[in-house]
Amino acid sequence: MRAEARSIAAEMHSGFMDMRRELSMDCAETLPLPDLSDGARRDVARVQEIWRMCLDRQDRGGPFLYGHFTIADGFYAPVVSRFVTYGVALPPPCRVYVDAIMALPAMQAWVKAAKAEVQA
Repeated sequence: MRAEARSIAAEMHSGFMDMRRELSMDCAETLPLPDLSDGARRDVARVQEIWRMCLDRQDRGGPFLYGHFTIADGFYAPVVSRFVTYGVALPPPCRVYVDAIMALPAMQAWVKAAKAEVQA
């Protein structure tokens, strides 16, 4: 699982360019989901595929990709934020994962700081 976690973190680090371009990072706002290009739709589908692959394991023992919070979750936290910002439709296991990431104190602090920056 360690090698797989490294692999999916590396994929996040170096990939999903269409999704990144079309669903910009904005923790402070809720925005309408734009019409996505085929490439961005493929990226969104691939992220969900990765999440489902990790979350479908019965032995994970927690709400994160590998049960407990790992660097893989840290790499996908910005995607979680993008999906929340744009209201991307998610299957139930992915929605539970998004909710778990968004409930983290660090994510709540990140969102709070982003909203304070917008208001300043």
